[in-house]
Amino acid sequence: MTGVSPAVPGLLGLPRDYLVGQLGAWQTGLRQAFAPDCMAHVAKRLAPADVAAVSSWLAAQPLPADAHPAPPTREPLPLKCGLSPQRSGGAR
Repeated sequence: MTGVSPAVPGLLGLPRDYLVGQLGAWQTGLRQAFAPDCMAHVAKRLAPADVAAVSSWLAAQPLPADAHPAPPTREPLPLKCGLSPQRSGGAR
């Protein structure tokens, strides 16, 4: 069984151009998350060649046949990132 944490987006198999566009939106600030916006910090450190490589790799990965959302967990994420209002217990 392959599960993706509810707070982590599933990116495998998404179209390359979509991924390039989303990373570019994080880099320019058009896309934002609740503070601390760790994805913006990660994306802003990527050179254009890195964005192309990561996007191409993710797009080339097959989606596992048994992919599904993982059950919610209280385990901390590997990076301290902003949480959605649903995960933090209130609106921001």
